[in-house]
Amino acid sequence: MRRIQQKGLIFYQSEPLLNAGAHNFFFARQGGFSSGPYAELNMSFRVGDDKKLVLSNYRKVREVIGLKSLVTVHQVHGAKVLDLDREPLAEDRLRGLEFDGMVTTKKDIGIGVLVADCFPLVLLDPKRKILAIAHCGRKGIVAGIIENALKAITAKGGELKDLIAALGPGVCPKCYPVGDEIISEFKDRFPQGAGAIWRGEEDAYHLDLKAAIFSVLKESGIGLDQIDDLGLCACCSEEFFSHRRSKGRAGRQLAAAMLE
Repeated sequence: MRRIQQKGLIFYQSEPLLNAGAHNFFFARQGGFSSGPYAELNMSFRVGDDKKLVLSNYRKVREVIGLKSLVTVHQVHGAKVLDLDREPLAEDRLRGLEFDGMVTTKKDIGIGVLVADCFPLVLLDPKRKILAIAHCGRKGIVAGIIENALKAITAKGGELKDLIAALGPGVCPKCYPVGDEIISEFKDRFPQGAGAIWRGEEDAYHLDLKAAIFSVLKESGIGLDQIDDLGLCACCSEEFFSHRRSKGRAGRQLAAAMLE
């Protein structure tokens, strides 16, 4: 893992992805123009921040890391994956489309998801140059966002045995107590998950989203040696936005990737 500071922006990078031909950027919250609960590098137009400030944040990100085009979509905690190879790349239009993942073989186009406790997952088939990104929160994981991102790669001729996966910052189980209703959803999806994906502590369950992501990847045939976990908790560290730590009022940080 690399930690880069450039013109006030801070971002982390997965070295296996870099070595395999995918630029990647897991941003922290520093270096932007937003203020208050959205300080500083809020990348979401849907949390109450000033639109002009968010646009300035996008411009700075593109300039600093050299992205001519950065595509994000309207995330809804679902399981739909957008095939960018079939879409005209008009950033403003794509932002309004409801998806929680993207896949592409186009070069020099950044694909990004916005997170503030949910995990960003980047997937790369380095041999066939197929890149995908997914927004992995509790609802999306249960709905099948990871499986659909993998299917989107194989639909383009990708091979899961060649895949490299990188997992950015998200909430750790210590920071994620949940109730019975949420646990029941995960019991249905992961019947063997007790003690790993969830566990009871101090009169509450604690949910381990990362363990759930690893479980889905393992079920799909992806080995641990194919996964680069950056090991960052968005809630533990003030370096990141956290919906849970901020009690629901927070900005969103960007995770983005691009084929060389």
